[in-house]
Amino acid sequence: MNNEQFLEAFQQNYNRVFNYMGGGDLKLLISLACKYTLAEKQFNGVQLQKVCEKLEDAGKGTFSIPKYSTVNYRIASHLIVEGNMEKTISDIIINDQFLKEAKFKKSPFRGIGALFLQEDKQQQHAERARKMYVEMNRNQRILTTNGDIPYIVFLTSNNENDPLTQAQTIYKYYQALRKQKFVMGNQLQALAQIMTIYSSVYNEILLQYVLQLKKELEKRGIKVKKMHYPFIGVLAMAATNASKIDEVIQLHNQLLELKVFKTAKYYALIVAIQKIIRDTIEIQEIIDLAPITNLPQLVELLDIAEMLVEIGRILPGGISEVADFFN
Repeated sequence: MNNEQFLEAFQQNYNRVFNYMGGGDLKLLISLACKYTLAEKQFNGVQLQKVCEKLEDAGKGTFSIPKYSTVNYRIASHLIVEGNMEKTISDIIINDQFLKEAKFKKSPFRGIGALFLQEDKQQQHAERARKMYVEMNRNQRILTTNGDIPYIVFLTSNNENDPLTQAQTIYKYYQALRKQKFVMGNQLQALAQIMTIYSSVYNEILLQYVLQLKKELEKRGIKVKKMHYPFIGVLAMAATNASKIDEVIQLHNQLLELKVFKTAKYYALIVAIQKIIRDTIEIQEIIDLAPITNLPQLVELLDIAEMLVEIGRILPGGISEVADFFN
């Protein structure tokens, strides 16, 4: 759909979300409206509530996500737009148990990570994820928290990558980005993780590309915040050029004209990036000539980044940043 169609559908879905929930967490309302609009679905509050209840009932006593939490709504909406909910809910509960056996602590983040555990090799995948987590924790002891679990699970899907090497490369990217005035913290660590999705080998060209993307956004008047870092990573992995950045900025500016973004203006860039990346994937599927063969993976990365935008980590940002500084 073009920008005008997207904006109209987004506003209609936002109105449905707002009317059903009666207001509340603005970022969650925007998130739900965006997810349903990108999936070209009409928001159905009753259906969403039923899936939330099924998740809570299926995982009672073991699953770590409360029925009416922000995380539960985000996972439930993910399941709805992906389809095949009954099987997926069962898989999530099973996968969460594998992550538990791999000594990941019970938390909402473990529940999100369970979405991305490989179906056929859960135990091996969970063990690889644990190895990466332990190594990341060794490099950034306090900064590495349960909030990293979803990214770690996703990034260890490829069993050809050595999790120890990948963790060390993440640390190198993190330190290099810090020297380039990226703000320290969890979001920067997420960006560094995303940069290893295609290769666990450190790549100076990729680092310069990420820096250039940030500069291009700022050149066009965007105030890049920490919350945007993971999404810049996805733009880099999608080989985004200046033309695509222009498309992102155009949609971003159109979104800012909607009343809902007046008090959530920094979220407009996140919505715009999601839309443009998905448009790129659709074009690839039509012409089958795109140079990036793993673009569908980036949709899942976008889902993870979007789910974690407003979910608090175990440590407040200030504490994690001070700890990072002393590390």
